Amino acid sequence: MRKIFVVQQDNTHSANIQIWAEELANSFKHEIDLISIEKNTTAKDFASTMENNDTSLVLIELNKKNSIQQYLNLCNRLRIPYVFVQPDAPFNLTRISLPITFLVEDKEKIHFASAFGRFFESQIMIYKPKDYGDKAQETINQAKTLFDSFSLDYMIHQARKGSYDLEREAVDNATSDGAGLVVVSASREYGLDDILFGSKEKRILKSAQVPIMLINPRADLYVLCD
Repeated sequence: MRKIFVVQQDNTHSANIQIWAEELANSFKHEIDLISIEKNTTAKDFASTMENNDTSLVLIELNKKNSIQQYLNLCNRLRIPYVFVQPDAPFNLTRISLPITFLVEDKEKIHFASAFGRFFESQIMIYKPKDYGDKAQETINQAKTLFDSFSLDYMIHQARKGSYDLEREAVDNATSDGAGLVVVSASREYGLDDILFGSKEKRILKSAQVPIMLINPRADLYVLCD
């Protein structure tokens, strides 16, 4: 049976992230397992452990803001999504937010969003960027085709920002939108600005008020459910 892993910090985890793990595991019919990270654990080792255990999802509690980059580095080789959950974030998947940019990797978000629509009856709020060109629209059309095939509930929200600021807008508006989760693409690679000022996902996580699902931009990503 596939597993959802909860990352323990200091060999402990809170009751809240346990609730998240149990709710997700019950709906996806997966098992829950725990893992504590050693100081010498590499991203390659962590990814191998997750693959060897047939893991579908990793949950990380966001209770130490100064550990964000450590966990981002640890997860950068994962082929599965990883979710950062605030210690006081209630389990609420009535609506999830799905920002779609012009980047091709945003197509990977669609399948994970559909899993929440199918197994939790989540309404999917698609954030459409204020862009020129049709790359984002092509991905949105693919999302609509998939969601329609499962008769999922979704809506299109015209964002105020373009693709470069779209995910941040969706995260900033999540509480007022009633979204309990935002699906975000991780960076392809870290550039000089990311090294100096922090990656976009680190900046998002530091200010996020709701859980954030991160998906690495790889062509061979797993999906949550068949």
